[in-house]
Amino acid sequence: MIRPSLSGREALPTRFAAADLPVRDCVELAAGLASYARRHRIARVEVSGPPAIGDLIEEFGFDEVRFVEAHQGPAVDIAAVPRTWRCGQRGLRCLSDQLAGAAKVPSGADATLSTLAGGSVMQFARHNRLGDALGIVTGLEHYCRDNAVASAAVTGSPILAEVVEVLACERVSYVPSPSEAIAGDAIFARSSWSVPWLDRFNHAVTDTFGGRARHRVPPLPLRQVPPPSGQEDVVYCQLDARSSTAPPRDFARRLLSQVAAHSEVRVLGGPDTPAYLGQDLTYVRAELHEMVARLLSCRFFVGCDSGLGHLAGCLGVPGLIVSTDDFETTWSFFRGYASLSVIPLSAAEVLLP
Repeated sequence: MIRPSLSGREALPTRFAAADLPVRDCVELAAGLASYARRHRIARVEVSGPPAIGDLIEEFGFDEVRFVEAHQGPAVDIAAVPRTWRCGQRGLRCLSDQLAGAAKVPSGADATLSTLAGGSVMQFARHNRLGDALGIVTGLEHYCRDNAVASAAVTGSPILAEVVEVLACERVSYVPSPSEAIAGDAIFARSSWSVPWLDRFNHAVTDTFGGRARHRVPPLPLRQVPPPSGQEDVVYCQLDARSSTAPPRDFARRLLSQVAAHSEVRVLGGPDTPAYLGQDLTYVRAELHEMVARLLSCRFFVGCDSGLGHLAGCLGVPGLIVSTDDFETTWSFFRGYASLSVIPLSAAEVLLP
């Protein structure tokens, strides 16, 4: 069951084998497969996996999808395909593209060998923020481990050096002045906005050098966990005026007021933040090591789409991310962090007096 591609590839997959997914994911997968078949004008695709998928296909009347207990030929492993966005029609289009891309995604023993030479250095001039650095270092470290690349290095912004120092990297190092370097920014630019933040660079490197892509890239552990100092009754809020996703001032003030009714509030932000939010708040500036210790000991974290939000997610800090931009994009970036919840600004407005 293969079909000539409408997008330039030799064939599109029509057989899919799903892992033991929860029912919510089965709903998304059934709808996504039907959308995929319609979009690419495939008469029918087949899927195996949890029996709930078959029940849902029948319940929703997805004539384009057939549930089977076993396939007659090779099938694409759904566990090797990025998760759906769970966000309406845009999410279904995204999943459709991912399933079509599975025609060229190797899995298991069929993965092509990586062409990334050991010891290569990637230079970053544009992607030099904390969130970028966390994704770059984490994605590259997992890529090297999964593809037997002995070592790789990054260079550019000092934040890259700090992240390499803080995270327990075995194969990725920081080089201040390399003699030769690969343009890392060009690789990063190829990454898809449809996958979680930590997955993005891992997939971009795979697209460039081949090899095996990691899906659901786990955060790297800390090189040295700060000694426990007890939990502080503190909520850290990151609403930086310099952020492109900072909420309106009036909303931010009301949100901080509500949080302050339950715990002490300390605001993380750049030098422009006091002028943005007011001088009557407690502001904190800290280096990365200290910020890690503070986040690990705090009660809660509240922020917008920012590097500190990604850091909180990597550390497993419970928190809330308020999306002030495109909710689907923010959610897709943060959905890999089990400890964080993402809500749109409009929903947060309802909760405030």
